[in-house]
Parts: sequence; C-alpha cells; structure tokens
Amino acid sequence: MDHSESAEVVELIGSVEGRAALIVDDFTISAGTLADAARVLVERGATSVHAAVTHGLLAGPAIERIDNSPIELLFMTDSVETQPVELSPKVEMVSVAGLLGEAIRRIARRESISVLFS
Repeated sequence: MDHSESAEVVELIGSVEGRAALIVDDFTISAGTLADAARVLVERGATSVHAAVTHGLLAGPAIERIDNSPIELLFMTDSVETQPVELSPKVEMVSVAGLLGEAIRRIARRESISVLFS
C-alpha cells in the first residue's frame, strides 16, 4: 500500500483570515491531506488550525506529517486501533467506547438508540 498518496488542496472557499480553522474529515491514513489543508489555511491567514477525524489509521509518515504541520491539535476517535506507534502530543484520542456500549445495551433491551444522536 502506498501511503504517499493524498488528495490535492485545489481551492479554499471563503475567507479564513484572522480566524481559527477546524478541519473535519472522516478518516486519515497518511495525514498528507490534513497537513496540506492546514498549510493552505495558514497561508490564507488562519490564526490557528485544529483538526478532527473519525477514523485515524496513521500509517507510514503520518505522525511526522502531523508534527511538522501547522495543526495544533488533532482530535481522533479510537474507532480503529492504531499501529503500535507512539502518538504525537498533537493527537488527542477521544473514546467511543461509552457510546458503542450504550448502543449495544439499548439494542439488546429493544430500546431506542435515537437519543444517542441528539
């Protein structure tokens, strides 16, 4: 698997000058797109950049890219087990265990899980 592939940031819609920016994505593997997007945001005047991803696989050069990027903090769920690599101080893991446990409990008792989405 080639972890060097990433999407290219082509354009940024709207103004971020003088504002804090938050990048939200469903997943990241190499963190290339996150790092590139963060650089574009700073080049366009963002005062800070944070990021959040649901599934962080963090393979290959991902940690190094995060560390060398303008991203101040990356929030990532523990929905996927990461490789046994040391996470950067810039990465904050957010547990989904409580949410999944409650969903399983409610399903087993034939209770509604819709309250978990509000």
